[in-house]
Amino acid sequence: MRGRQVELLKEWLPLRDTFLDEMVRLDGRGDFHNSEQCSTSECNERWTSRCIECFGSPLLCDGCLCASHIHSPLHRVQRWTGSYFKQHSLLEAGLTVQLGHDGLQCPTPRPTTTTLTVIDISGIHKVLVKYCDCGSIQAAQGYIQLLRARWWPATLKRPGTVVTLRTCELFHALTLQGKMNAYDFWNGLVRITDNTGLRTPKDHYKDFIRIMRCFRNIRLAKRGGRAHEPGGIAATGVGELVVECPACPHPGVNLPEGWKDVPKTEAYYAVMLAIDANFKLKSKNRGLKDVDMAPGWSYFVENESYQEHVRTYIDQDEMKHCESSFAAVDHANMPAAKRFAVNGVGAVICARHCFYRKSSVGDLQRGERYCNMDYILLSTIARTAGNVKMLVLSYDIACQFSINFLSRMAQYPEGLRIKFNDVTIIFVIPKFHILGHGEKCQLGLNINTTEGLGRTCGEGIESGWAETNGAALSTREMSPASRRESLDDFFGAINWRKTITLGKLLTRTLKQAMAALADQKKALEESNDTIPAAIRARWEESVTAWDADRSLPNPYREPGNVTTLLDVRLELAKEEAAEVSRGVVSLHEMSASVFLSMGIELEDLQRGIRVKAKDSESKTPAGKLALHEKRTALQSRVRSWRAIQQIYMPAVAALQAATLTSTPLTEDADRSKIEDEPLYLPSAIPGEFWSQGFSIGLIDKYRRLRLAQAEDALHNLRRQLRIRAGLIHYKHVFVDGPGQKSNTRARSQILRFKGKIDRHVAQYRAAYAALLIVWPDGPWTHRLQELKPEHVRAPKDDERRVGEGHRVQVWIWKAVPHEARDLPGSREDMTEEEVHEGLRVDWLKERARVRRWDEEVKHLQEEMPRAVRFLQHKAEWWRGLAQQRPDAPTDVHDGLKAYAARHAAMYVDFRLGL
Repeated sequence: MRGRQVELLKEWLPLRDTFLDEMVRLDGRGDFHNSEQCSTSECNERWTSRCIECFGSPLLCDGCLCASHIHSPLHRVQRWTGSYFKQHSLLEAGLTVQLGHDGLQCPTPRPTTTTLTVIDISGIHKVLVKYCDCGSIQAAQGYIQLLRARWWPATLKRPGTVVTLRTCELFHALTLQGKMNAYDFWNGLVRITDNTGLRTPKDHYKDFIRIMRCFRNIRLAKRGGRAHEPGGIAATGVGELVVECPACPHPGVNLPEGWKDVPKTEAYYAVMLAIDANFKLKSKNRGLKDVDMAPGWSYFVENESYQEHVRTYIDQDEMKHCESSFAAVDHANMPAAKRFAVNGVGAVICARHCFYRKSSVGDLQRGERYCNMDYILLSTIARTAGNVKMLVLSYDIACQFSINFLSRMAQYPEGLRIKFNDVTIIFVIPKFHILGHGEKCQLGLNINTTEGLGRTCGEGIESGWAETNGAALSTREMSPASRRESLDDFFGAINWRKTITLGKLLTRTLKQAMAALADQKKALEESNDTIPAAIRARWEESVTAWDADRSLPNPYREPGNVTTLLDVRLELAKEEAAEVSRGVVSLHEMSASVFLSMGIELEDLQRGIRVKAKDSESKTPAGKLALHEKRTALQSRVRSWRAIQQIYMPAVAALQAATLTSTPLTEDADRSKIEDEPLYLPSAIPGEFWSQGFSIGLIDKYRRLRLAQAEDALHNLRRQLRIRAGLIHYKHVFVDGPGQKSNTRARSQILRFKGKIDRHVAQYRAAYAALLIVWPDGPWTHRLQELKPEHVRAPKDDERRVGEGHRVQVWIWKAVPHEARDLPGSREDMTEEEVHEGLRVDWLKERARVRRWDEEVKHLQEEMPRAVRFLQHKAEWWRGLAQQRPDAPTDVHDGLKAYAARHAAMYVDFRLGL
């Protein structure tokens, strides 16, 4: 809590008793505790009741109470019993409400009255009403008179229950924003009405949910302009009631003249789509009867045609992933899912602005299959992007989905077959998901290395699922059509919120993109100073050629000539063999390099046992036994190694003797643990002993082995960090939830890799510390640095700015072989190209970052006026609708014009915001 909030609370605390007294005072008669006369100045009657919703809660007689509430029949009132106020109602006070004439008096009301149950945000009321019986108005039907009073009737013939429109609007807003379900909302109204259980109102929950479904359907049609169309709601076409993305290309609406002449390499008029499936939005198989009230009108595909298509693919298996493992495979067909008629939904959104598109959502009956995802994708392309020049399709399994895509499309109905003669299709994998794929996917389907896409990430659809998943538990209980209509409502609300914030978003993003472009240009210029221009030109040519023909070698592929510890040991063994052939005899049958390698390995084993001894498992009897066996085995190896150490490092004996003489014996001296015993490797020996106390060439071999150990540890550390990052993402997105078993397994896997990471960190730090002692001025200092805790993280800038485009890489992820002597297997005759080969990929990625930011700026500069043109088009469309239905009744026509004018003005205001 911020300091200001704390201060305000401290200021309030001393006044709690005063606040408590005032709250109790409200239960009494207040200033009327000595008065019995009605508070109305003209009335001399004795007061009997009060309204707790009127300002000041005046005390009134029944006559004045009813007269003052003729236009407020849903206020809550209380009656004085002589000692306290009890719950009362305006019906009991004698109030009768006249319907018709918009609140005016009716000259010929019906002689009979009707008692209605009115569901309102203030509670559930009983209200006595009289219907208008005039022949002069066109509202003879009771349900019309109720609607004009802003009360929605539950039935058409002799309605007995109504819901106020403000209650419908409140619940609708709470559902869209807070995922409030109807059951909890209804019971909340019951608690407001009576929280004692003594006067619990009759259950009208089913009436309420039926009314809300009808209200949602009418509001959808109203906002889509169907009231202005002569054909009315029945003439609504597929996808006509969506909230479309203003910034995406809409041919004939917001694209400038000559847009088709723009080169394909500049994808500023490309339609970029993100595809994904969600297996939390399920539907139970409850066998409920239903009526489809909005068949394919907005985001869900038209269900009848879709189901007919899917039935022909009953035996089709779901898509198999390459080297990745996502929830589509892990969770889609679990045994528990058999009780669901629908296991999830597939959806398509615009990848740049994350708007759900028309006819872009469909139910998944069994996993993520081609027949479902193809149909959904082709449906939205056919209705929104059939005549564009470039399609960019982002999918977390694009590697598999792209195979035979065009041949599969040929099997679909004619209306879904898109003519791709002059259309370029680009498949990519979203930026975060691509880390879970193999090298082939990461190189060939990477957004960061695909020309023309700017800073599009492709992951925006996940944010949409985060919003809709809150409604998963309530929608899975609904009937099929009601569930689709509810989810359509959620998708529309998401799109609308994005529409009203789009101006600020595009403006803010453009400023950030221009600043990032300047930063990345500066970083690239600094790199250019260290690389010859001729080499950079050849690298750029390779990228240009690869962009034109992806069958060529990928220039972004990391060099494969990584030197490992085994490579160095092999090289040293060859050198020693050459020395033997020249007559240089080894001091022992175990060569010096093998002796040093074994010492480094024993050091690593000691660290492992120290970690194991601190583990909780080592406190159990079985753990103690295992630890004892490991210590015994290590002790045997150390004793054997020490015997050989006397040959290669005779200085160690003198150091050991000096240590024993200077260290007094203690009771625990004979119980020292083997993992704590010093091994006296060369880096632990003072420098004055190196020339006399070691065999010739031992220090040089030790340096090279330690350097190889450091490089090997970094290589393993990077790999483990990538694996852990993928596991953490997998757990957060696909495992987190009520299932304890799956959560525990995921955590165990992550902890397992954390242990491996810690081990590689310890290996590197030991090698780095040794190199600082035995080779402090070596060429390795240009490449290796101290490994601090903040360096041990996945390849990203920081927690606030994740992504390749913002990256300022931690040094462990950089390749910096600037000189030939820094390269494994270096030769004196190495060419300049070979020397700089290790920098090629890093430089190309820096160049790609600059290109992507430059493209992003151009995209945004095009999208902003495009959004303005779209909003202008919407304003003109609403102005045109105002002229429709001139034959409508005068009062209805007046409402149509007012509604259209308000929407036209609203879109103009949005345009000015941009």
